[in-house]
Amino acid sequence: MKLRVYIFIMLLLALFVNYDINNNLYLYRKEVLPLFTEKSDATYSIVIDPGHGGIDKGTSYQDLYEKDINLKIGLYLKEYLEDKGVKVYMTREEDILLSLREIGDFVNDIKPHAFISIHVNSFKEPSYDGFSAFYYSEGGFQKEERIELAQIIQEEVSNSGLWFDREIKEQNIAVLRYSNYPCALLEIGFMTNEKDRERLTNENILKTTGESIGKGILKYVTLKN
Repeated sequence: MKLRVYIFIMLLLALFVNYDINNNLYLYRKEVLPLFTEKSDATYSIVIDPGHGGIDKGTSYQDLYEKDINLKIGLYLKEYLEDKGVKVYMTREEDILLSLREIGDFVNDIKPHAFISIHVNSFKEPSYDGFSAFYYSEGGFQKEERIELAQIIQEEVSNSGLWFDREIKEQNIAVLRYSNYPCALLEIGFMTNEKDRERLTNENILKTTGESIGKGILKYVTLKN
């Protein structure tokens, strides 16, 4: 009988007490697990906009079109976020074109915790490369939130080591101006740069980039909510 009681007490202790390898007691040491390490019951919602689509190919090089790259990264991002329990809304999941106003209306109807528009850059000077997150705050609207969202995503993508860090930038971009919710537009690499163009055709890099963006989004929403 005494043995059964002893075993029962030890089982209870195992639920509330941690032991080190030398069987030293650490009473009520709470294990803090990072949020979203596994599927979460959180009700965060995110809108992802893979820029361009349909007749609007975006920037291009030979048969490589921005609209296709944007969609691939967007779908990888969607997969990553959904695996973490986030509700994801896509402005498109196929080769169609929505107007910037339609995208803005879609975002405002959803009322997401964040809105991300995905793009690929280009420039007349082929030496330009790297990644930038853009924000816009008309009249100071949500300025702190929008800067923070752009900055956190910028840091996560830069930490992946895949893209040169061109830092965040403010620019009056319509798709950001139409959104009533925290948002950022991401320019992922330069189609006009040879090394970036090679990265943009590498599925593993596109997947890792989508996941890095996702990590930044999750950091932002957990900090702000």
